[in-house]
Amino acid sequence: MGESISLNCSMTNQYEVAWYHLKSKQLELLVAAEKDKTGRKLLINYNPNSPRLNLTADAWVTRVTLVISGVTESDSGLYFCGTKSDAPEMFFNKPIRLEIEGLIVVQETKEEADNTGGVTMKALMFGGVGLAAFVFFLATVVAGLIIHYCGWQKGWGAANHSSVMNHKSAK
Repeated sequence: MGESISLNCSMTNQYEVAWYHLKSKQLELLVAAEKDKTGRKLLINYNPNSPRLNLTADAWVTRVTLVISGVTESDSGLYFCGTKSDAPEMFFNKPIRLEIEGLIVVQETKEEADNTGGVTMKALMFGGVGLAAFVFFLATVVAGLIIHYCGWQKGWGAANHSSVMNHKSAK
């Protein structure tokens, strides 16, 4: 309690990073940043808790560290580091569990995370264009099924009508 803690995230071949905090089934975006055009500097573009949260990066911006100063009980929970490249998807590393036991802060190490069977998550970000494309695809499939069904019904109707006409003319 009251100390600082550092959480690390790899950004190799990525240009955006975001740290999320999951506590009591609520996911909160803590801080987000992206590399500058040179790829050698990290530019913070979202940080509502600026006095307590700080992002630092190594010289080549391949490792980003979230530093939480003045840790309190409300900081316990799961922390997720999400990174993004040119794809519309954000990739998440294994979560880091932060617990406060009395006055001791425990950070789950990589070895412990490996033993807990953590799952690599991949979240697809549906933007306006992606959602519109999905709705168009779904509408096209439904329209095709309706057209197929109506055509099938008309085909049976025509066959029955033809059959009745053939029977009448045979008499």
